[in-house]
Amino acid sequence: MHYNKALSGLFLGLLGLATLADAAEPLENLPYAVAGGTPNLDLRLRYENVDQELGAGSAEQASAFTLRSRLGYSTGKWNGLDAQLEFENLTAIGQDDYNSTENSGMAAYPVVADPEGSELNQAWIRYAGPAKTTAKLGRQRLIFDNARFIGNVGWRQREQTYDALLLSNSFLPKLTFDYAYLGNVNSFRSFVIDGKPSTNRDIEGQLLHLSYDYAKSLKLSAYDYLLDFQPPLAPDSSPSADSQTWGLRASGNLPHGALSFSYALEYAQQSDYADSTGVVDADYQLIELGLEAKPAGIKLGYEKLGGDGSYAFQTPLATLHAFQGWADMFLVTPANGLQELYLSLSGKLEKVALMARWSQFSADAVDGDYGSELDLQATRPLGSQLTAGLKYAAYYGQDAAPVTGVSPIKGDVDKAWAWLEYKF
Repeated sequence: MHYNKALSGLFLGLLGLATLADAAEPLENLPYAVAGGTPNLDLRLRYENVDQELGAGSAEQASAFTLRSRLGYSTGKWNGLDAQLEFENLTAIGQDDYNSTENSGMAAYPVVADPEGSELNQAWIRYAGPAKTTAKLGRQRLIFDNARFIGNVGWRQREQTYDALLLSNSFLPKLTFDYAYLGNVNSFRSFVIDGKPSTNRDIEGQLLHLSYDYAKSLKLSAYDYLLDFQPPLAPDSSPSADSQTWGLRASGNLPHGALSFSYALEYAQQSDYADSTGVVDADYQLIELGLEAKPAGIKLGYEKLGGDGSYAFQTPLATLHAFQGWADMFLVTPANGLQELYLSLSGKLEKVALMARWSQFSADAVDGDYGSELDLQATRPLGSQLTAGLKYAAYYGQDAAPVTGVSPIKGDVDKAWAWLEYKF
């Protein structure tokens, strides 16, 4: 792991002192705590098909049939200590006719960012200390708020986890403060670093997050995320540029009889940090309103990632698939920024959960249309531990040549998925 050695040594020293000071349970109880833990297994078998025009000499379709296996074990608690170890494997079944970002010779195919391989997905130790303070060290899953800025990319077959030290305190009622120091991002995909593909992204990152849960009607968050990639993977105008992002978020749910009204409001500002320059400067806005009358619901939203033609607001550690359409056309925000106006409908037909979403995309800095997208999904539980799902995304790009610098995307893109997932 690539976390800071000084911090890890200090943390382990504090654990030793705390264990000696508060040893309510004798040492001979430790084997029982370890053996009395809980195993976990997560198997996801998925087929993904992509149909898009990449240009002359490239394949228009990609097909990926993969099995993701995740096996882990969480110990019981001993004097406030517990730990988890989890391994993950991804195997392609049949021909891998897709660009996984790592399989050589497949660059002509559309990308399905699910590279094969085995890895240590999580390995952490946690201490629950006094004053409702916990410290967690190691490779771990991190998700803040709705994963718009910090997430685990749970949709992809390989999860994104972090080598980090996480400190959490909830001493004050309804208030939780989190601080995380990141030493490495164990990414879901490969990046070319020093001429070789690697899923590890060295970083010196600091995440500060404060949340206040007043009630279901109001949850407030304030955050400051400082990302310093080591070394910088790309120039200032790229999504891998070092940056500082601070913001405020308010969300809630207001029931009224058989109806329920929901809302989410958010604003963030992104600026230069560490090795970047003043070109890193953009803002983020979100307005979302929803109405639910079970089993049906509707949401209308507007999201803006600002841009000025040189730099646009980027979210390199987000669960990006959950935003700006499931076709993943905007994993990197275009330099002129991105505005999305969306409408989603949800419902349930017996045990089948249904969802449909329509999005219209446009530039922020200039008058330009990026296209639109239709997303459809149906999921159904098959017992208590098995789930089946179908999903479809259709992105409708521009047929005519776009305004220079406005839209990097032309033509249509279709993606379809079918999966089975088993968990215990």
